[in-house]
Amino acid sequence: MALFLGFKGERSVQRSAGIYLSFEIKNKHVIPSISKGFTLIELMVTIVVMAILLAVAMPSMASFVTQNRLSGNVNEFVRATMLARSEAIKRGAAVTICRSAGAETGTNVCGGGTGNDWSSGWLVFVGTTASNTSTFLARQGALTSGTKVTPTSTATTPQSITYNSAGAPTNSPPNFEFTFNDKLARCVSFTPSGRTSVAQNAC
Repeated sequence: MALFLGFKGERSVQRSAGIYLSFEIKNKHVIPSISKGFTLIELMVTIVVMAILLAVAMPSMASFVTQNRLSGNVNEFVRATMLARSEAIKRGAAVTICRSAGAETGTNVCGGGTGNDWSSGWLVFVGTTASNTSTFLARQGALTSGTKVTPTSTATTPQSITYNSAGAPTNSPPNFEFTFNDKLARCVSFTPSGRTSVAQNAC
């Protein structure tokens, strides 16, 4: 074994395998170890915080989704009534919107289904009676499951609303109440001239 003296207090030792090992006698530097990743406690705290945030946010998110669905259904109905009214004025003829359980499948008849729930869908057509020869202006299929659209008047439960050439309903329609899963509510009402308004409450 051969021993070599280096500079600045550094020794070099040559081993038989020809490998040189060097070490510094003076001015030794200690490099601290760096911890990487998360500890188990940190991970558990993060999970608990996320669970709390989700528990707080989920009810608000569910309410937001419900309100959006309900508002969307109300807007579809209001647009259909506005279309019927404007077309009646433009054409100078009667235009009708009626409840139809088969509107989406191409059935050209009003009614169908059970009760007076308009969530089954509706038709908008020229004239007062729907038939295969009628001119259909719009079709609306069944609304989102859980939605109810019911006339609130006990005197009349119309299956249809017909607008005359002046844009006014031929018979005063009742209010229509929209609900989703029996939560929240919107009330659509009609003026004598045929305009609609929406209140964010039950009828």
